[in-house]
This record gives sequence, C-alpha cells and structure tokens, in this order.
Amino acid sequence: MSSVAVQREQRRQTLALAPVLPMSKPQLPLPSSPVSDKSNCTVSSTNNSPSEPVGHGDSEHGDSLIYSLPYLHEDIWRHIHSLMPMSAAARAACLSHSFLNSWRFHPNLSLNFKTLCPRTSRGNFKCKIDSILRNHLGTAKILKLNVADEDSTYPYIDRWLEVAVTPGIEELTLTLHKKYIFACSLLSDGVRDSIRCLELNLCAFHPMAELGPLRSLTKLHLRCVRITGDELECLLSNSLVLEQLKLYGCNKISFLKIPCVLQHLSCLTVSSCFRLQVIVCEAPNLSSIFLCGEIKLSLGEALTMKALLMRRPNVVCYARAQLPSIMPNLETMELGSDSEAVNIPMLPTKFLYLKHLTIQIAGGTFSPSYDYFFLVSFVDASPSLETLYLDLTCCIVKAAVSLERLVLDTLRGGDDRCCGESNGKICWPVSNAVLKESARAAIAVRRYIEDKVSPTTTLTLVEPCTRCHSLAFG
Repeated sequence: MSSVAVQREQRRQTLALAPVLPMSKPQLPLPSSPVSDKSNCTVSSTNNSPSEPVGHGDSEHGDSLIYSLPYLHEDIWRHIHSLMPMSAAARAACLSHSFLNSWRFHPNLSLNFKTLCPRTSRGNFKCKIDSILRNHLGTAKILKLNVADEDSTYPYIDRWLEVAVTPGIEELTLTLHKKYIFACSLLSDGVRDSIRCLELNLCAFHPMAELGPLRSLTKLHLRCVRITGDELECLLSNSLVLEQLKLYGCNKISFLKIPCVLQHLSCLTVSSCFRLQVIVCEAPNLSSIFLCGEIKLSLGEALTMKALLMRRPNVVCYARAQLPSIMPNLETMELGSDSEAVNIPMLPTKFLYLKHLTIQIAGGTFSPSYDYFFLVSFVDASPSLETLYLDLTCCIVKAAVSLERLVLDTLRGGDDRCCGESNGKICWPVSNAVLKESARAAIAVRRYIEDKVSPTTTLTLVEPCTRCHSLAFG
C-alpha cells in the first residue's frame, strides 16, 4: 500500500471512530477511538526536522494536501494542545503527529454523550470511553465523566476511574450510576494532595475517618449522592481548606454538622435534601448561605454573613423576626415562600447594612387574615436599601376575585410611559437592557399569571411598542 493510501486509511479510521481492541493490545492514542487492528501506523515521539508535514495526503483532484508547521519543542506542542477544547484537540490530533503525540497526555478529559456520540447510538459510548482512557499516558488534571446512569457502562466504571484518577488530578466531576459506590481507595494519598474540586453525582459515597486529609480540596459538590450525615462530617473534618460546600438531593442526610475546623468555608448551598431537618454550622467565616427546604439552621452569631437566600414556608416572618440579631451584617437577602401563616411583626430591630432585598411570595396557602402591607416593615428596617424586588402578583390575582381591571406594565412606567402605536403620547428612550428585561417579564406574565386571571377581569399587558425599540440605546 502506498504512503498516500496509508494516510488516507488512517484518517478514515480516525474520523470514523474505529472499534475498540482488547485491553492487552497496544493502541495509538487517537482522539475518540484507537486505530483499528488493520492499521500499523507508528508515530515517533520526537521530531528533529525544522517543520512537520500536516494533512491527509488526499484531495478532491488527487493532489497531496500537505502543510508545514514550524518545529517546536514537544512540551510547547503539549501546552498548546492542552489549551484547546477536547473536541478541537481531537481533530488536531487527526492531522498532526505532534498533536497526536500530545493527545496521549491531554490534561483535560470531558467524556459524555454529547462529546463522544453526538450523532451515533449509545452502543458505542462505553467503547469510546474505554479507548480514550486506555490510551491516555499522562495525568489528567481535569476529568469530567458523565455516563448518565447508562446501564451498559456500570461494569466498567471501576476500571475507568482506577486508570484516570491518579496523583496530580485537580478537578474530578463524575456523574455515574445509581448502583455505583464511589470507592474511598480512589482517593489515594497522592490524589488527596492534588485534588481541588470534587463533584459527585448519582452514586453512593461512604467516607470514614481513616480516609485521611484532603489537603487541597476547596470545592465539594454532591448531587443525588447516598451519603449519611456522619459520613459527610468525616469527609468535612478531613477537608480543612474547604471553601464551598453544595448539597443537592442527598436524601440519606437527616442531621448535618459542619465542624469549626473549616476556617475557610465561605459558601454553603443546600437544596432538595428532603430528609434533612437540622444543620448545625460551626464554621466561623461563612459569608453566604443558599438554603431551600424546611430545615432548622443553627449558626450562632453569624457576623460574617453577607448574602442569604432562603426558600421555605413562613420564611418572611422568620427573617424579619430572627435575622437582624443573628445576621446583623447582611447585604443581600432573597426570600421565597408559598405559605405564610403569621403577619410580619413590627419590630425595632434593623438590617443596617442590607442593600439588596428580594421577596417572592407564590400563590400558595395563606391565612385569610394575612396582611401583605406588613411587608413595609422590611423597608423601615433597612436604612441602606438600594434595590427592592417584590413579587406578589400571583397572590393578588388569586385573592382579588372581584377585580375588574388589572394592568401589568413591563416597563415600570404606566400608561404614560409608552405611546403604543398612537401619536398622542411620547415614548421616552430606554436601553436595550430594559427592553430585554421587559421581554422576560412579558413571558413570565403569559406563563404564570395569565391563566390565573378571572374571566371577569380585564388583563392589560403593557409592552414596549415599535417606537420604543427604534429609540433604544446601549
């Protein structure tokens, strides 16, 4: 076979993502799959020529399409290659021997259906992952593996992680299988030294005290992970530089204690952990909390707290009554509630530093005697307030059964703000950002409010007219 034919066959097999060979056979590290068993191409690890031929040696007219790249040291090629997105790096490896060599050592691996099987069936998915990880020779600094609970991948996950999770890895994001148990043995001493971000999704994880310290871990995200409160506390006690903790749908946890040794923890997010009843946080420097659910939160005196988002029943009353003394230095607060049984108390306590306040009250279960005007208590208590967002529309529509006319203005200016298509009024110039916000507001009205309006109520939605759009700036 001629050299041109060999190049053409190699390129065809590379781009076609040839089938995987057995584990015992050495392979070339091609972008998405190894070269098939019929190809015997080899690649030198060094290049002493002043330039390197690049191309596939084939063209529409039979001419050889060969280009030249300047000779650079192998480390430089690897660095350039490492800066490319994975899909671009794979394509480059199809055309250049230097890039093909560096593909073996590519530091960022993102393996999921979108990157590996954008147009093909899922049947090849596990084969492509197996091929890439078998041929990878260097240390992956970033590994993102998403098998999306695919049953065919379950028997291979252990082997893949044993190959890919090695000392030097810095970011590990795994979406695995509901039956899979993430083994603590994968977090060897070398891995615990290097890993900075650990994100586990859809698996079980049972760390114990003997795990050992994770000396560099700053971010821990767990989503739909089967882990108990005691196991998580053991993990946290071994993560002394942790800065960010996020928990979503971890329904084995009923009580969570965050130890005081987490001096660097600044951000805590907990959502959809339906069995979680109590969080006791002793971390002294927590500055932001995002909490969704009926969870009792024990913080002590949280003087460092700057930002708070809470969504749960009766949170508006709780925030006004309790938080000024617990979190006196809050600057940003967002409250969401679908049930308020008690009117907001009028208290002398204040949020002296609160600048941004959002209150969203959905159309849920409210006491018939609930007085929304008590919300003004937050304004009186916040002398530094700069922005206030108050969403009561659904509640008003639901309660005002005899309402005859409802006008919702997406431009915050009433009938005089926009002329519509008439000539009797003036449209004042507005920014493009305001127009975009107006469009989003109109979508929200049609999606969440329009069908709740009584048939006897006339709903008028005020939107920017064509003249408003023509006068827009910025």
